[in-house]
Amino acid sequence: SALFNASNVRFIIDCNAFEHAQSETDLPASAAGQIGTGIGTVVKRLCYLARRLGVYYDLTYDPSSANTAPLLHLTLYGPQEMTGAPQQYGMRLARLCRLLLGYGSSPRQVATIAHERNKQKRSKTLTNAIVEAEATVHFLQRSYCFAMDQTLLSLLPPVEAAPDSNVEELPTDAQRGTTDAPSIFDSNIEQSFTEAFIALQNSNAVEGWQLLREPEPLMLEHGIFIPDFALTREQKRIYVEILGFWTPSYRERKLQKLQQLRNRGDIVLAIPVEAREAFASIAQMFPIAWYAGQLSATELIKLLRNRYDDFAERLALIDSAAVRQRVQAEGFLPERLCYELLHAYRRSELPQAAERVSGQGIAFSAGIGLYKLDWMEQLRTSFVLLIENLAAPSLSDVLREARARWSSLADCGDSTIEAILGLWPEVRVSRSSIFEATVEVVKDGEGQLYTINNEETTVSAPAKKSGREKRTIPKKRVVKEAAQGDLWN
Repeated sequence: SALFNASNVRFIIDCNAFEHAQSETDLPASAAGQIGTGIGTVVKRLCYLARRLGVYYDLTYDPSSANTAPLLHLTLYGPQEMTGAPQQYGMRLARLCRLLLGYGSSPRQVATIAHERNKQKRSKTLTNAIVEAEATVHFLQRSYCFAMDQTLLSLLPPVEAAPDSNVEELPTDAQRGTTDAPSIFDSNIEQSFTEAFIALQNSNAVEGWQLLREPEPLMLEHGIFIPDFALTREQKRIYVEILGFWTPSYRERKLQKLQQLRNRGDIVLAIPVEAREAFASIAQMFPIAWYAGQLSATELIKLLRNRYDDFAERLALIDSAAVRQRVQAEGFLPERLCYELLHAYRRSELPQAAERVSGQGIAFSAGIGLYKLDWMEQLRTSFVLLIENLAAPSLSDVLREARARWSSLADCGDSTIEAILGLWPEVRVSRSSIFEATVEVVKDGEGQLYTINNEETTVSAPAKKSGREKRTIPKKRVVKEAAQGDLWN
């Protein structure tokens, strides 16, 4: 209960204790596999709980040596540094401390332990992971240092045994963090950026990048840095840190960590334009996406393209023989599959990448994909017969029949099939409006068409213009007035 009035809590945690907790239990292998092992998963869990409960945190890391185990220095504090009373978020800090003591435990896993002895042994091991703990507690307008030693920590019950009333007393967002698992963002900037990125991803406009929120921490010489996002494409991984709000102390801590990462080459910063002067000291060290109000996902993708373009390297990764073999076997590969096979992420990259495969009876057409010339010729003949056998086909009828008859076209979009029709000069798509389109077959080059019911209709073909046609403008008629002679002479 003393932590309910705390403004910050500090822990020193033995990272190896989490690994030992798994090996010293009699849990089944399937259950043990759910427990995080290693420092990376430990840090992820700590940060996950802190963010879920709306608590801020700082982490530093002391690597192991010959005589000491690797230690995590974890400091938890509420947003009171920005605004509010010092102990305003004490309940959240108290709840988070209880969750940390129960790290790696769940009611289901505890139920699988047959003997109470094993349960006590396991609980003690997890409690011993916290080497040292202290909190700054506020009481009667004074602050005190509350030290929590091993004796006190061992007396605390695990989080599963905590009464339900504790949850009811928490703020609404903290209750939500202990039950369901909705995605909680640190700021509206992160949330809007994520939503914009997902929208671009749904329209295949992210150039192959996959977005991951709160990735693995980056180890510093004397600390840990956890980026806001990681963007991954094949073997390349770029970390993104959004700098949206700060106090002087927050900014200094962030700058100190970024200074240690300046030589990595895989970190992109997003900084608001009004903070250009505040972060001028690192402006030349990292690629920066400047933003005003909201971070544009499109601009960030553009920055990645300009900074980390590896198209030449990706061209070297194309297995031309394997791609040709697949085209020979299937006859046709839609354009959407060509992106992956040719390691291309933009439409402008596809034709150049397809040159590595084209030839020897294989061709590529933009909007269509890779195909065998023989397969396309057979499809051409079959399509003409299809149009002849249908009665007054509309474009939608032809598209539907094409998907039903040819399995290779079953998953193709309308634009792909219509692009295939555009390859054949004898097939013409006529549009009377934006909603209605019919398919016709041109019988010869003299303008004679025949429709599906084989009734020939002669259409006069317009004569070609030999040059630019000049319009004849009639000259203005000028009426000359008759001149009257001199009557007196």
